[in-house]
Amino acid sequence: MKEKKENAAHDEPVLEDQPDAQLAEVKDLLLRTQASFENYKKLQEQRIVEIQQYAAKHIITELLPIIDNFELAIKNKGEIVNEFVKGIELIYGQLQTLLEKQHITIISTVGKDFDPYKHEALLKVPSDKPENTVLEEFQKGYMLHNKVLRHARVKISAGNARQEDTQNKQQQKQQGKNHPKEE
Repeated sequence: MKEKKENAAHDEPVLEDQPDAQLAEVKDLLLRTQASFENYKKLQEQRIVEIQQYAAKHIITELLPIIDNFELAIKNKGEIVNEFVKGIELIYGQLQTLLEKQHITIISTVGKDFDPYKHEALLKVPSDKPENTVLEEFQKGYMLHNKVLRHARVKISAGNARQEDTQNKQQQKQQGKNHPKEE
């Protein structure tokens, strides 16, 4: 039995070399994996750049005939004014159709309640309409698949101006009654 223990003692240095070899192998595998991941990241970054560069290709190809129509309308602007206006209206209709195909919708504004997620209030003025009602649209807002592309720029109501004036006058009268003038 002593011989077996001695042999076991002789085997230990051999076992100690194996962990070093295993450690080197794992380290090498780790470095290769890290290099592969770095290459993958670079490839993905290149793909993202390429997708960004060509993402608008489809919509641009649909815009080109509309641009051609604008050029044709401008070229023929010296002719009858009504025909020119009709041509511009037709081109505007083509643009609206293109936006609809791309799932871009116009944010409705006038007469609606102010929504800070869809509207940007540029002015707040007294009016006969309830407070925070959109009175006027300065610039259309657009949404793409229910996400805001551009907020609608609007003028909103500060509330009923006449009612506020009446309330202020009543308050002033009450203050005058409560505090009689000193002679």
